[in-house]
Amino acid sequence: MLLTLLNEFRTSKNSKTRKLKMLYRLILNHGPIRAEELSSLASMKPATCARLLDELSKSQLISTSELGESTGGRKPILYSINSDDGYVVGIEMSDLYSTILLLNLKLDILGMLKIKNEQLETAEKMLDNLLIKVEQLLSEHQLTTEKILGIGIAIDHILERDKVEFSQYDARITDLFSYINDRVPCFVTLGSGITFAALAEYRLRYHSKSQRFLFTTCDTDIRSCTVINNTFAPASISTAQAFGHITIDIRGQRCECGSYGCLKQYSSLSAIKTRIIQQIRLGKSSVINKLVSTEAEINYHTIFQALAMDDQLCLDVLEEAAYYYGLALANAILTLQPDVVVCGGTLTPKNHFFAMTKKSIEEKMSAFPHIKTRIFPANDSYEVVAQGAGGMVLENYLSD
Repeated sequence: MLLTLLNEFRTSKNSKTRKLKMLYRLILNHGPIRAEELSSLASMKPATCARLLDELSKSQLISTSELGESTGGRKPILYSINSDDGYVVGIEMSDLYSTILLLNLKLDILGMLKIKNEQLETAEKMLDNLLIKVEQLLSEHQLTTEKILGIGIAIDHILERDKVEFSQYDARITDLFSYINDRVPCFVTLGSGITFAALAEYRLRYHSKSQRFLFTTCDTDIRSCTVINNTFAPASISTAQAFGHITIDIRGQRCECGSYGCLKQYSSLSAIKTRIIQQIRLGKSSVINKLVSTEAEINYHTIFQALAMDDQLCLDVLEEAAYYYGLALANAILTLQPDVVVCGGTLTPKNHFFAMTKKSIEEKMSAFPHIKTRIFPANDSYEVVAQGAGGMVLENYLSD
C-alpha cells in the first residue's frame, strides 16, 4: 500500500494527489505537528486539511499516536509519518570501506553492513558485489528489493578515484545508472556524498531549528550543500566540490582548476600534507621524522598520528588551515546568511580544528552582530552519508 501510494506521489499530476503529497512532505519536515499548523503551512482550509489528513491516516502513510501539550482542554493530536512500514537502502561506495544501511523512513538504522575492499575493482564489479550484499541484508529482515522504496547510492568517491573528468561525469553517471537499473527492480538514485550527508544531518538534527542550513566538509576536497525552507536543491556531482575553489588569495598558489588562491590550496588534507612536507624540508622539527624513514612515506595517517602526539609543526599547519576555512565560511555566511552552519569531514574532529575554524568565523563576523548564525560540528558518524543516501530516495518520491 505504502509503495503504491508513494509511487502515485512521484508520478501523478492529479490536483488532489499533489495536495496529499504536500501535506505528507510537511509532516515529514515538521512532524509531530498539529492539524492547525499544517493547515496554515499548506495555506489550506481547515476542513480540506482535515479531510486529506483522514485520507493519509486511512492509507497508513501517517500516524496520529502522539499527543501534544494541553493548553487547558483536551490534548491535541499530533501527526507524524508512519515510518515503520517503509524501508529504504542507503549505500556509500568506497574503495576502502563501503557502507550499506537498511533504514526506515525516519532514517533509523535497522541493519548495517561494512564491506572492506581488498583490491581495486571497477565500479561495475563493485556494484555487483554490493547488490549481492544488499540482497543478503534484506533477506535477514524478511525483505526483498521489490518491497523497499528504493536504493540511494553515493558514488562521487569512485568517480574521483577513477579520475573521471568533470566534463565526463554526466555520461559516466548515466552508464552506472543504467547498469544498476538493469539489475534491481526498484527505484534507484545516485548522488554526491556531501548532499546525502547534509540531508541526514538536517533531517536527524536540525529540521525543526533551521530554515537556512549550510553543511560543509573539509577533507581531501572541500564541499558544501545548502537547504532552504526544508527544500533540497542538490547540485550535480561534478560541482559538489565547488566550495573548495572559492578564492582566498588572488596572488596565492596555483590550483588544479587553473585559478590562483583557491581554498583547497590552503585548507584541504592535501594542502596540509604539502605544507608539512615543505616545512620539514626547510629543517623544521617534527615527530614525523621519527615516524617515517623517507619523505615518500608521509601520508594522511602519519599526519593524524603526529597530531595525536601534539606535534607542534602539524598543529601550526592545522591551525592555519582552519583559519582559512573559517574565513571562507564567514564569506559564505555573509552571502547566504544561514541560521545554522554545520562543519563535517575528516578534519573537523581533529585536535582543535573546529574550535579554530569557529574562532576565525567569529572574528570576521564580529562586525555584523545582527547576523545570528549558529555553528556546530557535524555528528561524528561514519554512517551519515549512507543514511542520507537512503533519505534521498524518499525526497525523490516527494519532489515536484
